[in-house]
Amino acid sequence: MKKAIGIDLGGTYIKYGLVTQSGDIIKKGMISTMAESGDRNVVIEQISIAIKSVWDNNIAGIGIGTPGIVDNRGNVYEAPNLPEWDNFNLKEIFEKKFNKNVIVENDANSIVWGEYLFGAGRGANTIVCLTLGTGLGGGVIIDGKLFRGAIYSAAEIGHMPINYNGRKCGCGSIGCIETYVGKKYIVQSLIRKIKKGKKTIIKKMVGGDLSKITPKIISDAYQKGDKLAEEIWIEMATALGAFLAGIVNLLNPDRIILAGGIAQAGNIIFSTVEKTIQERAMNILAKSVKVIPARLGVDAGIISGASLLF
Repeated sequence: MKKAIGIDLGGTYIKYGLVTQSGDIIKKGMISTMAESGDRNVVIEQISIAIKSVWDNNIAGIGIGTPGIVDNRGNVYEAPNLPEWDNFNLKEIFEKKFNKNVIVENDANSIVWGEYLFGAGRGANTIVCLTLGTGLGGGVIIDGKLFRGAIYSAAEIGHMPINYNGRKCGCGSIGCIETYVGKKYIVQSLIRKIKKGKKTIIKKMVGGDLSKITPKIISDAYQKGDKLAEEIWIEMATALGAFLAGIVNLLNPDRIILAGGIAQAGNIIFSTVEKTIQERAMNILAKSVKVIPARLGVDAGIISGASLLF
């Protein structure tokens, strides 16, 4: 059976594994990215260690999901949180090191391909997959093919503007959807409401230190019946649903898949997103789309990296 090594490159950890063509992990591991070293070569060496840890001479190749924009030759550009991770050929480096086929892809694009082959996208034709976390990542499958754009990894979904007079985004633009659904912005919105006098158990949960608020704490408060936490999730999911209504009108996808830590807040996210799409997208298109959770779980990046070879 065909096998490949999958690398999930993050700012803090590298997750890696040997994966079969049916999406099963034979062995896996996790090591520090060592981004704090400030040296790109240190990170490259950590990836090499990861690959060697699960090496198999019979692999079809190595798939690397990396932050940043990736072109069709394996060059990486503009990756935040990784040292000097800009304008260099990651594919070429590892093909020379290991003499195997290497495919490098933007990490969110990699995830959508993995979900398409092995997860919540199986059997669909056109899907949109969003990763809800620190920011908003995403990828698109159209007619069974990963949509990449002309030269670079397309579908920088988090940086599509929904309000030209909106919030300033970390990318430098104004009103990106990420500024309404990203971790930092959700927490900032909650803190503003608390400072305006809104009552919530969250303040007590963090001992009065608002800097300790996280989406997980907001989610825990919501599960305990906190009305402000509920308000925050409904606001966030309504913004996301309004944005996705436009995506539904544009692409007519079979499925929209939501992945990432913030998607774990539960049914309130999914039900609000679905309700908003039904209200705002064109009627017949809205009825044809399903909004569902991702299925690959904590090993999504490993399986998805390897899936680039399949």
